[in-house]
Amino acid sequence: MFRSRTQKTILMFVASGGCALASMYAGTGFAADAQAGNIWGAQIKVSRDDVGIERDGQRFPGLVGARLREKDIIRTGEKGSVGIMFTDNSTLSMGPDSEVVLRRYAYDSTTYMGAFDAYIKRGNVSLQTGNIAKQTPEAMRMFTPKAELSGTAKNYVVSVGE
Repeated sequence: MFRSRTQKTILMFVASGGCALASMYAGTGFAADAQAGNIWGAQIKVSRDDVGIERDGQRFPGLVGARLREKDIIRTGEKGSVGIMFTDNSTLSMGPDSEVVLRRYAYDSTTYMGAFDAYIKRGNVSLQTGNIAKQTPEAMRMFTPKAELSGTAKNYVVSVGE
């Protein structure tokens, strides 16, 4: 079946690496998502103190490297902060006691077309827009309990009290 010993070794390495990868994700609670091949839209690049992710009713720590997708809720604690990079090169920063829901995120890296909707429930949030806003400014929107923000701005800073 194998043409050479090298091919057999590579196959065994890949197979064992796959198991290690699955067990690594199992430790973070994202094993089902990794195996299902869900599309990721963002990744946590900076995480300080208390940061959490809620996905489908389950909670996970918001560690550096954690990947995010539509419908995820990101929360920071009393001393927490987080920096998130999206696939369109947008960045979202959250200060202490903040909560953001990623309502919608889609991005085509070939056409730069996409959609970005985030709901800021509370806290201080900064957004630097990326390729989605450059291509179609109205496709990038941020919502608060009392307002909707969209348009041609490159940076948004929002503070929402309770």
